[in-house]
Amino acid sequence: MSVRDMDVLRLLCWCQNVRPDDLSSISTETERENLITLGLIKRHQRSDTLLLTNGGRAFLQAALEGDVPNLTLSYHDAAIERRVRLSSLMMTAYHAGINVLTITANSLAEPSTLFITAITRSRGHNPWGSARVGAIAHLGSTYYAVHYIYSGIGRMAVNDELAAFHNHTNFGKDTQRAFLFAGASYADIIEELKARDEKRDAKLIRYSEAYRGLHYPVHLLSCDETGARQLQIMAVPDYRMKLAKLMLRSAYRPPPEDDPAWDAIYQNRPFVIGADMNLRRVDAAVDAARSDGLSQIVLAALPEQAETVLNRRYRETGKARVFTITDAALRELLGS
Repeated sequence: MSVRDMDVLRLLCWCQNVRPDDLSSISTETERENLITLGLIKRHQRSDTLLLTNGGRAFLQAALEGDVPNLTLSYHDAAIERRVRLSSLMMTAYHAGINVLTITANSLAEPSTLFITAITRSRGHNPWGSARVGAIAHLGSTYYAVHYIYSGIGRMAVNDELAAFHNHTNFGKDTQRAFLFAGASYADIIEELKARDEKRDAKLIRYSEAYRGLHYPVHLLSCDETGARQLQIMAVPDYRMKLAKLMLRSAYRPPPEDDPAWDAIYQNRPFVIGADMNLRRVDAAVDAARSDGLSQIVLAALPEQAETVLNRRYRETGKARVFTITDAALRELLGS
């Protein structure tokens, strides 16, 4: 059994339903066919996904000495769709080098970890209540409540979300927290966050309303290769300051203390790292610049982020000059 085979088995154990294409970056079709022949995994025809067999679970429990999640498998379409979405998030984090194979929320004390809430929802007592949070991630020095956003996601009880988030990240009074809204693409997330309608329940609100009203930072994440690179960046402590210095070199000037949305001063203009896709922070940086009589900021992001979102939102509207982060700067930041 190769390391690649074991990773496929473990990811199927944690995610339950995974699309074959999502596993193609870590295994070949032939390798997966061999696992099917051995009776360790099988195809679920209706959802076109792969899942672990009972024999595969027994093998994994023996190999990992029982250190596997105790998840209840459901074949309801809604449950499968939810697990497929979560699996794309898990695979994105896995490719970012984040430890996604955790089985207790206490694992979050370690940096670069992600814990899926489904692991403890399926036991008799549900410590998450009605909260819809799909995972909690610890990246750099910040804990993130991760929600997968899609068209028609419905509403959330924001007070329940905040209570569950705080209860599971109770690591001291200085704990830094934020939200991560993940989705199939940045465009899909942004489209859903535009949705507005009449509020029918004082407790339940749309994600678009939560996005506008949450006091915590909110980052967007595409569940793909670009998103994996974004998570790698966000897993580095003080990534904004470090990346600004790596990009600007001798031209770097520290930002003024009274402008927290700026990461540096470059050629007398505010310089902002947008690779973490905290668009509310970028908007705040633009507003602060204009209040200081500056018409533009300088915004730095990954090439795909610029092409799909940031150029249209900031460059074409005259709000920012958009730079792309170079591979050399990323290699230095990530130590690779």
